[in-house]
Amino acid sequence: MGEQYYRMPRRVLVIALLMAFGMWLPLTVVPVVADIIEQQYSIPHTLTGLLFSAPVAMLSLTAIPGGFLADKIGIKKAVGIGIVILASGSALRGLSSNFPTLLVFTLIYGLGLGLCFPNLPKLARHCTPRERSNITVGMFTSAILISGALSLAIIRPVIYPITHSYQGVFFISSIPAILVALLWWTFIHDPPCESAGIQAVNFGLNSFRKIIINSGLWLVSALFFTHNVVLYTILGWMPSFLVNIGARVTIAGLITSIIFLVGTVSVLSLTRLSTKLGRRKPFLWGTSILLIAASLGPLIINLPTSWILMSVIGLAAATRFTMILTLPVEMVSPEHSGSASGLVMSAGYLGALAGPIIGGLILDSTKSYQWIFITLAVVSAITTGIAFVIPETGAKRSTSH
Repeated sequence: MGEQYYRMPRRVLVIALLMAFGMWLPLTVVPVVADIIEQQYSIPHTLTGLLFSAPVAMLSLTAIPGGFLADKIGIKKAVGIGIVILASGSALRGLSSNFPTLLVFTLIYGLGLGLCFPNLPKLARHCTPRERSNITVGMFTSAILISGALSLAIIRPVIYPITHSYQGVFFISSIPAILVALLWWTFIHDPPCESAGIQAVNFGLNSFRKIIINSGLWLVSALFFTHNVVLYTILGWMPSFLVNIGARVTIAGLITSIIFLVGTVSVLSLTRLSTKLGRRKPFLWGTSILLIAASLGPLIINLPTSWILMSVIGLAAATRFTMILTLPVEMVSPEHSGSASGLVMSAGYLGALAGPIIGGLILDSTKSYQWIFITLAVVSAITTGIAFVIPETGAKRSTSH
């Protein structure tokens, strides 16, 4: 039986894009104010790395329950609950007066992230035809990248001088999430799209078991794990590395923001190219090879050429990220897409937890950044190998798949 789709309502698309922006903005400000938090609480690099990775640790723990919940009660309710928790935890960080309370509120934010984020690909799958779902996911990715670019570019030179505290920065970065929580519950219908149907379908343990034993989904999970090790280590430590080679703090954030700016352009163009070609795998192994070279780039660059390196990282990482998010929802039927995305994100975001912390441990023990980037090159090589064996899910996939 063919799947019937309607055009995604404009209000759903706009609010979902704002949600993608608002849910990640509170995380991307952490590297920008990491040195301030370290100085205020006299903590080592490893603990500031934990502040950056703790939300994705919660995302890893709650992604499967979050996806399962959406498959059972519908996208609107599951995401709506998540965005309220996310906005609350993010805003409460602005009230923290010591590191333990800051970490607790950060974990609450991460809990909401785990309920929201895995269900954006599910929303794309439900509201658009299968062969175009990666374009919709690409639009959501672009909103995420814009939030990262904005935080890195303006938080330190513009917002921090106004607030004079990391708490003020955290509260201001929560405003979009608070706004989107209000918009979601006010204007989004249940279900959000006509083609989503009544989403509380017959999804039980037998269906979930099929998700768990799907070998293709586990390959995607492994791919996402190694991807996140590389991406989050780079995002977590690149600003301080650039300061280490001579950049001013404000300029270091601006240079790092190039990753997001170039990523936004590449995602919008390359996802359409992927759809036109009917292929996903070349965009996975090709970007992975590129990231092997980019991981070694910091060993040889100087400050002027760092802009070029950030551009290469942005193009490769953003494209690969979008393709990976698309894979699980293309491997299963729409009613199972929330749980499939949850599985991949649950396993994959353990890499986002491990990467920045390992980077911090390496930096604390060696006092040098070079071993961080050598490690990332090795991980990128492993990612390339996984990308070559992963199933093709594009329109020109094998008929036996």
